Amino acid sequence: MKKTALIFLMLLAMMPAWGQTFDLEGKIGDRYSIVMQLAGDGSGTVCGRYAYRSTLDRDGDVPCSWLYLAPDVDSPYSKWLVTDCHGKHVETWTNVDFTDRCYLTAKMSNVKGRSYDVVAAVVNAPKLYTPLNSYFKEHIGEYMSEFKMFDDSKVKGRLQDLMGIMNVGALRDIIQVEFPVEYSKGMYWGAGFMAHQCCDPAAVWAYDTQANSFYVWVLKDGGDHWWSETGDIPLKFQELVRGAF
Repeated sequence: MKKTALIFLMLLAMMPAWGQTFDLEGKIGDRYSIVMQLAGDGSGTVCGRYAYRSTLDRDGDVPCSWLYLAPDVDSPYSKWLVTDCHGKHVETWTNVDFTDRCYLTAKMSNVKGRSYDVVAAVVNAPKLYTPLNSYFKEHIGEYMSEFKMFDDSKVKGRLQDLMGIMNVGALRDIIQVEFPVEYSKGMYWGAGFMAHQCCDPAAVWAYDTQANSFYVWVLKDGGDHWWSETGDIPLKFQELVRGAF
């Protein structure tokens, strides 16, 4: 298996620290049925793989039944390069649009010079959560430990779905010296670090009132780790993290 396939599989293995995975179903040229798997990398770009249903039915779900999609270096948000399982370039997708994370459209050109429209829809709909705007508004200026944020089921369940139980436990362990909850750029947020170790490990979380989404950043042993319920790490959260400590 070549580089593009390995990148995708590595990204899937890292997923709750990166964002979201998406399963899609669609058609190429309004004729050929396909299935697709995409993974967000936290910056707004995605990579993945797709397969024709006829190929999967004939050959089974093996690596060489799939074609592998990787963002083009110069146009990562709108152009994908497609390789087979041996790393051979077989297609180029342009005008890629997956901005709403529900539908994907693109124009595919293969090495034979033929072009087709690609249309696909996400089939693994994300969970719909109750907005927490009023909940956090009530606690502006308070410390997380004061209102037991990490024990509140409305918050705890969502963070566990996003990060996994062990990572949420590690987050709680890190936030020993904590900052009070603030509101800026449409986000309620808090931060903290481990006592006597400012500021590694450290953590920042935010709740985005517009996207109804949690974002989390953890610094540990010099490495950055990001989580997002939307699959993207917006610039406003990145800026908040840079200015938190």
